[in-house]
Amino acid sequence: MELPPVPLPTVLGMLGEPPTVGRAEWLSARIAGLAAEGRLVPGTRLPSERQLSDQLGLSRGTVVRALDAARDRGVLESRRGSGRTILAPGSGPVESLTSRTPALPAGTIDLRATVLPPHPLVAEIAAVVVADIAEDPAWGSVPADGLPALIEQICRHYERRGLPTDPSQVVITTGAVSGIHLAMLAATAPGARVGTENPGYPNSARAIRTARRRVVPIDVAHDHSGAIVEALTAGALHAALLTADFHNPTGTLIGSADRGRVLRAAARAGTPLIIDETLAGMNWRRAPQPPPMHGHGATTLLVGSVSKSLWAGLRIGWVRAPAPLADALSHLRLGVDLGAPRLEQSITARLLEQAGLPDEPHCRPHLENTYAAASSGLRELLPGWKWSDPDGGLSIWAHGTRLDAHELAARALDRGVAISPGALFSPGGTGWPHSVRIPFSGRAEELRSALSVLAEIDS
Repeated sequence: MELPPVPLPTVLGMLGEPPTVGRAEWLSARIAGLAAEGRLVPGTRLPSERQLSDQLGLSRGTVVRALDAARDRGVLESRRGSGRTILAPGSGPVESLTSRTPALPAGTIDLRATVLPPHPLVAEIAAVVVADIAEDPAWGSVPADGLPALIEQICRHYERRGLPTDPSQVVITTGAVSGIHLAMLAATAPGARVGTENPGYPNSARAIRTARRRVVPIDVAHDHSGAIVEALTAGALHAALLTADFHNPTGTLIGSADRGRVLRAAARAGTPLIIDETLAGMNWRRAPQPPPMHGHGATTLLVGSVSKSLWAGLRIGWVRAPAPLADALSHLRLGVDLGAPRLEQSITARLLEQAGLPDEPHCRPHLENTYAAASSGLRELLPGWKWSDPDGGLSIWAHGTRLDAHELAARALDRGVAISPGALFSPGGTGWPHSVRIPFSGRAEELRSALSVLAEIDS
C-alpha cells in the first residue's frame, strides 16, 4: 500500500545536516539507514527531488544521483507520477556464519557475505539437465559416493593441478562444510584435538565441535605458515583443519616452500591435515599458485566446493583423500544423507566438463573493481584501521577499530550497514575485539557507501 508523502520538515529532521563532501553518498546512505531503522516505512513516498534539493542546499543532480543509488540498493522504487517510494525489505547474498540469519531491513548494505554472481553457463546448463530428467535411466538415484561423471571431472581437476587422482580417492558431498565434517569423522576419533587457524572461517570450528572433537586455535595473525608448523611440531594435535589457498578472512596464500614445511611437519608428527580448498579458485590477483597441499609423506584430505567458483546455489563439494579414508568416509555418509542431490551433481558435472574449475574467478574484473573500491575507501575514510593486501580471496581483515567491534556492528546496523565483528572469526568466539572482516564480493558503490558510514561511526 502506498502511503502519503512524509512531511518535508519531518524528513529534513531525520536526515540531518549534509556533510561538505560526499553529499550524494551521504543522502543515499541516510535514506537507507532510515529505512533500515523503520523510520521510513515501506510504501512511504519521499518529498520531491526539487523539495529535497531546495531544503538541503544540494544541487538537483546530487539529489537525483543519491535517490538513484538508493533505488539501485533496493531501498526505493520510482514510478512516473508517484515519485520515490520506500520498498519493503528484500534479500541479498547470504553466507550462513550464524545459526540464524534474519532478513535485514530494506536498504541495508550487507557486508557479511562473500558470495559471487553465478557462472555465465549455469542457467543454460541447468535448463539442459532439467529437460533431460525424464530420460535419466537411473530415475534420479545416485551412488552415495557420487555421480561417476562428476567424480571423473574432479579427478581431471586435480590432474590439471599436478596431483594425479583415482576415482576411488574422491567422495562427493553436499558442500564443503559437509565434506569437512565427514573428513573429520573419518580421520580422527571422538575427543581428538584438532588445530584450526585463528582467525579463521567460523564454520571450521563449528565442524570440529559438531564432530565432538576439541578445537585448538592456531594463532596465524603474524606468521601464518610458521604458526602452523610450530603447532604441528609440538605434537599435541591429532589433526589440523587449514586453509592454504586465500585463507578466510585474511586472503593469505601459503606458498610452495611453506607448504613443504607444513607437510613435512605434519608427516613427522603423524598428524593428518584436512585442507579447505573452497577459495582455491579466487586467484583474481593471478598470484603464482602452488599445487594442492599433498606429499612429503603427510596424510591430507582435500575438501573442495563449487560454491565460489561456479554458483553458491550448487551445494556440491567433495573430499579427495587416500583410498582407505575415502572408503571410510563414504560408509560414514550412509548414516547422514545417502549422497548429494542428483540434479545438482549433474549440473556440476556438465559445468566442469565445459568450463572446468578455473584458477581465477569468472568475474575477475568485478573483483578487481570492488577490491579497488574497498582498499581505496579504507585508506581514505578509515586511515586508522590497519590491514594487509590479501593475496586473493574475497575479503580484507582489518584491525584497529576505535569502538569494540560488536558495538561498531550494532551501531552500523542502526545506520543501514551489516558487518561481521572479529569475534565471529575466533575459534573461541571471544577474540579480535577490534577487528572486522570487509568482504569485497558485492557492489563497489555499496562498499563505498558502507565505508562512509563506518567512518562516521568509528572516527
